Amino acid sequence: MKTLEQHNDERWEAHRIMEGAMRPHPNGIECPKCGKELWDSNPMMQLACNPPKYNIHCPACGYAGYRLA
Repeated sequence: MKTLEQHNDERWEAHRIMEGAMRPHPNGIECPKCGKELWDSNPMMQLACNPPKYNIHCPACGYAGYRLA
């Protein structure tokens, strides 16, 4: 069995990971304008279109657009 402290430490780590996933972050796609890495602008918000998309942006040059989900 785990201790209460171990359990709470594991849950805090899970919350930190989830919090990071909710913030803008790099997505591994090259910017079509400058070649740097694009970021998902709001990763938790999938746009209601067909096919679904996400807002993306390039912090290096200011490019903004969409990527397919």
